[in-house]
Amino acid sequence: MKTEQITLLLIDDHTILREGYQQLLETAGFKVIGQAGNAEDGYQSYTALKPDVCIIDMTMPGTGGLECVRRICARDNHARILVCSMHDETSLAMRALELGAIGYITKSSSSDVLIEAVKSVAARRHYLGTEVARSIAMEKLIRTDQKISSLSHQEFAVFRMVAEGLSINEIANSLTLAPKTVSNYKTNMMRKLGTTKLADIIFLAQKIGLIHSPHK
Repeated sequence: MKTEQITLLLIDDHTILREGYQQLLETAGFKVIGQAGNAEDGYQSYTALKPDVCIIDMTMPGTGGLECVRRICARDNHARILVCSMHDETSLAMRALELGAIGYITKSSSSDVLIEAVKSVAARRHYLGTEVARSIAMEKLIRTDQKISSLSHQEFAVFRMVAEGLSINEIANSLTLAPKTVSNYKTNMMRKLGTTKLADIIFLAQKIGLIHSPHK
C-alpha cells in the first residue's frame, strides 16, 4: 500500500493534538478522513468511514480507548489500529494488543516514529515504540522467572528432562522414582508453567538457556 493511499481516522479527546497529528500526517502523505473526540463517536466514525488505519488514544471520556479498540475489532477483525497514548504502562499496552491493536506508541514518541508506526500498521505489521517494547519484554521475562521459581527441585528436574525429550520411564530411571510419581511431577510442573504443550516447555527451556536451540 502506498503512503498516499493510506486513510486515517484520529480518535483523541484533545482537539489540538488531533489537529496537530492531522497536519503532521498529511504533510507526510497520509489522508485523514475523520476525527472523533470520544470512544463512542470514534466507533461510529470507524463504521461509517472504514479508514485504513485508526489511531486511538487510551484516555478519553466515557468508555475509553480500550473499549473503543475492543468494539472496533469485534466488529471488524481486519481492523488496523495504532494506539497512541500518554501512558507507557506494560499492562495497558499488552491489553490493547490482546484486544486487537496492531501498534502501540506513546505520545512522547518522535514524529518519525509516528509515521513509521502508521506505515507498519497499515501493512498489518505489529509495531511497538522502543520504550513499550522494552517494558513488555521485561514483563514477560519477570513472569517467566516467577513461574520457573515456583517449581520445586524435583519439578524443575522433570521440566529439564521433558524439554530434553526424555520419556516418563527414562526420567523415572534417572531420578530413581516411580513413573507415576514422575507423571505427577510433570502434571504439577506444566500447571505451574501454565501450559499443556510440549512445544511450550521446549521453548521456555531454550529461552532461559537450559537447553540449546537445534541450530546452535
